[in-house]
Amino acid sequence: MSEEKLIILDTDIGDDTDDALAMLLLLKFDNVRLLGVTTVFKNTPLRARLAKRILQLAGRGDIPVYAGYGKPYVGQPKLDDGFVQYTPEIDGDSCRPNNIDERNGDEAVDFIIDNAKRYGKDLTVLAIGPYTNIAKAYERDPKAMSGCNTVCMGGCFYEQFVEYNVAMDPEACDILFKSDMSTTFIGADVTWQAQLNDEQTRKVLSLHNDGLTGYCAELVRLWKSKCWFNPVLHDPLAAYYVIDDSICTTEQVWSEVELKGEHTRGLTVNIDHFFKYLQHKTPGKKRIRCAKTVDADRFISIFLHKTFET
Repeated sequence: MSEEKLIILDTDIGDDTDDALAMLLLLKFDNVRLLGVTTVFKNTPLRARLAKRILQLAGRGDIPVYAGYGKPYVGQPKLDDGFVQYTPEIDGDSCRPNNIDERNGDEAVDFIIDNAKRYGKDLTVLAIGPYTNIAKAYERDPKAMSGCNTVCMGGCFYEQFVEYNVAMDPEACDILFKSDMSTTFIGADVTWQAQLNDEQTRKVLSLHNDGLTGYCAELVRLWKSKCWFNPVLHDPLAAYYVIDDSICTTEQVWSEVELKGEHTRGLTVNIDHFFKYLQHKTPGKKRIRCAKTVDADRFISIFLHKTFET
């Protein structure tokens, strides 16, 4: 685990609090070299400001942040800011994204492609929001994107559940599924197992300081004021998988994205399960590597120790 990890984080930070917690976790590992952050979905400049604020609090304001694509491939997202935690602290010029045209995601995609070309298989693009930026990067330069690694939080492969990151841009996920990129999906059926209990949640909510952990605890408090359930470490688990892939077991499944269903649009269908009554396998089908199990207790213990207990 001491090997240096080169990571670009692609995030819809500002809705569920787990994106900020994933950033916090990555910044706590000495062997993680965070090359940059790109934001995706709806108000990407605002999301970029929040990411920049977290980096500044970590003393890493030098890490570039680019506002990526806000619109999915099909249709229009709802243009309000959802749960984006906009505060006066992220309203200054020091928290502006690095791209000149904040509403044009081209520079964010170029940043991903340029680093994929430079670092190849040593780079992991960690996508913890809808996959619009990643899909556009692949369309623009499939060779570069096929040469690096991609880890996505999203999908749901062992339960019937339309997961948010896929559902917000199913066409983008479909592009990834059909590509020849080296991609691993950490699905919601696995990440839901990494939920803080009441005692763990109270400890996080009780933290108050002027630093990075205090700011992230405040984001959790703001989120918890609107949500009845305890934080689920969806995105932090995907982030930690990049650092230590022994935390999850994975397997290759034949999965396709449902694009047309009235109730199932965005469902990541595990077609192997549909055909499990057959004695023979289904050869010649594109398979997706996805997480099947997680050592949830070990992960939660590591997460809390690295982030809120030090």
